[in-house]
Amino acid sequence: MAVLLWLMLLVASFHGSPAQNSTRTILSGSRLMASSQNTSSWPSPLGDFAFGFYNLSDHRFLVGIWFDKTPEKTLAWSFNRNQPVGPGSYLELTDAGGLLLNGSQGNGTYMYNGPQRATSATMKDDGNFVLRNSDGSIIWQSFDSPTDTLLPGQILPTNQKLFSNANGSFDFSEGRFSLEMQYDGNLLLNAYRYIDPAYWYTGTKGDNGFLQFNATSMLMHVYNTSTPDTHNLTDAGKLPTPLNDYYHRGTLNDVGNFQQLYYQKANGTQVGQSWKLAWQAIEQPCTVNGLCGEYGYCFLDANKKPSCLCPPNFTLLDPNNPFKGCYPDFAPQRCGKDSSMRNFTVQVIEGVDYTNHYFADLSELKGSDRESCRKAVMDDCSCMAAVFLEPNQTCLKKRMPLLNGRNGTSANGRIAFIKVATTYDTDLHSPDRKKDLSSRGLVAGLIITGSVLILIFAAGAIYCRLVSRPCGLVKPSSIASAIEINLRAFKFSELQEATGGFSRRLGRGAFGTVYSGTLLSEDRQIGIAVKKLEKVMEQGEKEFLTELKVIGRTHHKNLVRLLGYCNEDTHRLLVYELMKKGSLSSYLFGDGEKPNWGHRVEIAMGIAGGLLYLHEECETQIIHCDIKPQNVLIDDHYNAKIADFGLAKLLMKDQTRTSLRKALLKLEKQCSCEQHYHVTGCFV
Repeated sequence: MAVLLWLMLLVASFHGSPAQNSTRTILSGSRLMASSQNTSSWPSPLGDFAFGFYNLSDHRFLVGIWFDKTPEKTLAWSFNRNQPVGPGSYLELTDAGGLLLNGSQGNGTYMYNGPQRATSATMKDDGNFVLRNSDGSIIWQSFDSPTDTLLPGQILPTNQKLFSNANGSFDFSEGRFSLEMQYDGNLLLNAYRYIDPAYWYTGTKGDNGFLQFNATSMLMHVYNTSTPDTHNLTDAGKLPTPLNDYYHRGTLNDVGNFQQLYYQKANGTQVGQSWKLAWQAIEQPCTVNGLCGEYGYCFLDANKKPSCLCPPNFTLLDPNNPFKGCYPDFAPQRCGKDSSMRNFTVQVIEGVDYTNHYFADLSELKGSDRESCRKAVMDDCSCMAAVFLEPNQTCLKKRMPLLNGRNGTSANGRIAFIKVATTYDTDLHSPDRKKDLSSRGLVAGLIITGSVLILIFAAGAIYCRLVSRPCGLVKPSSIASAIEINLRAFKFSELQEATGGFSRRLGRGAFGTVYSGTLLSEDRQIGIAVKKLEKVMEQGEKEFLTELKVIGRTHHKNLVRLLGYCNEDTHRLLVYELMKKGSLSSYLFGDGEKPNWGHRVEIAMGIAGGLLYLHEECETQIIHCDIKPQNVLIDDHYNAKIADFGLAKLLMKDQTRTSLRKALLKLEKQCSCEQHYHVTGCFV
C-alpha cells in the first residue's frame, strides 16, 4: 500500500510538460533577466501562473505574478509596483540565501534577506510564490504581502490592506483606494488619501478578524474568531460551475470597487474570453469617495462605467485621466477692499452634489429656494459654492476644495451653485499654475499647522547667520579624518564609481545636484545620496572643513545624516544617507500615496523639532535659510528629516543674498489669501 501511494505521488509530481517541471523548483544561484523573452519568468507546474518580470511594454518591468494562460496576462501581485525596473535588471536567488532584485543601473533591493537562509523557491499552482529553507519549510511567501488582489486560499488579516492600481492596466502603481481589515473586525473601503470616512463597510465586529478567500467553495467571507461569526460576501449562486474550470480572483480596482471575478480556463477553443463579475461591493460607482478628485464630479457613461467632468470654467488636470480632478480657470474672489475689482457670476449645475464628509459646511440655510441659495453664494465673498437640496428646501454653503462630486440617482433633487469669474488671468493656464492648483489641497494641513512656525523662521532667516560656538559632543568614529569630525573623507573616484559616473540624478537644488549611489561595506550595500556643491565659497580648504565640522557634529532624528565628504582638487561633494521615499514635495504632490491629516501633523512636528534643535539645542546654532518641501526628506518609516542645513555658509555671499531674497518673495506669495483660497476659503 505504501509503495502504491508513493507511485501515485510520483506520477502527480510529474504532471505537466517537461519544460514546466524543469522550473518548478528554483535552486540557489538561479537568475532571471528582464527582457521580452519567455525566459523572464518561472511558471508554476501546471503553467497557470508565472513569477518573474512582467513587461509593461514601455521598456519597464515589474517583478510580479500573473495568470499566464489568459491572453492579457492578468497581474495578481507585484513587488516593485511603484518603481519599475529597466531591461537588463535581474532577479537572483543568491547563494547567501536571499532573493535579490538588481536594477539595470546597479541598484539592488532584497525581496527577502531574512535570518533564515532560502535554499529554494517555488511558483505554486495556487499563485503563491514561496521561499523555503533547507528543511523545506516556507520562510517567505507572496501571499503574506498582497497588492490589489486576493487569490483562492489567501487571507487579508487584521490591519492589512489592499491598495488599488493607479489607472487600470496602464499604471500598476499604488492608487487612491484601500481595502482594510480593521482591528475591530470591520472590513471597509476607503479613499485613504482623503480624510473622509469609509464609503463601504461590512459592519462586522470581533477580535482577530480576517477576510478569507476559500479555496474550496470560492466564497469570500469575513471571519471573526472571537464571535465566532462568518459574514459571506459572495453569493454561491452567482458562481460558475464546476468551480475548478475557472480562475478566480478578488481585486480592488482603480475606481475603488472591490470585486470577485472569474475566468474560464483556456482549452484552446475559447475566443474573446474576459473576466466576469460574481460579486462587487459597490453597485453605484459614483458613490465612491474621492473618485473624481478636487472639483470634478462623477457620472456614468453609455457603458455604465464611471467617468468625471469638470464644472463650467474649470479644466481637467490631466486630459488623459479625468479621475485626477480639475482646477479653476480663474483667480478667486477676494474679501476686502479689492473684492469688487472683477466680475463674478454663479454657474448652476442641475443634479450634481458635492459632499465633504469631514469638514463641516460653512453654513446651512433652511427654508431656502433656488434663487436665495444662488444669491447667498453670490453675495458672500468667502463662499465659492453651495448645494441646494430641493426636497428639504435647504442651502448648504460649501468649504473649499469641493470633493466627492457626483450626479445621477444619488444626487437627484440636488443643484450645485459654483461662483466663477467672468474675467480671467492669463497666467492661470500655465503648466506651473496647473500643478500649483492641483497640489494646494494636499499641502493645506502643513500650511495651517506650520504657518506660525514658518513666519518665525522667515524672520530669523533675514539675519541668516551662524553663531560660532562648539556643538554638542559626538563620539568620533574609527574613520574620522584629521579634522576630528565624525565624517569619512571620500576620494572623488570612489564617489564616481558609487554613483555610476554621476548618472543617477535624484534632483537639483539651490546648493547643487544630488545623485544616488551604492557603497559596499562588509558585504552589505548601503544607499547614499551624493551632493555636488556649486558656487562654494572661495576662502579655501580650511573654511570648507570648518563648516563641515559644524554640520558633522549635529545629530537629531529629524535631520538627514551627513556620512562624509570629498574635498579633492576642485571637487566639493557631500555624502548623505539615502532617503528612498524622496522629498516631502514628492510625497505631497506626486502620484503615489498621500499622508493623512494625522501624518501631516506628525511631519510638521518633526520639521519643527529638527529646526528647534538647529536653533537652540545644538550648541552651534544654525539657521537653515532655505526651508521648503524639497529640503525635507522622508525616510523608510515616513519620518520627516531636514536636509541641506548648515550649507548657507558654503555658498558665495552674493548667492546667499540672492537665495534669501527669493525665499522671502516666495514666502510672501505663498502666504497670500489668493494663493490658498480654495484650500481655506480665506476664513480659517
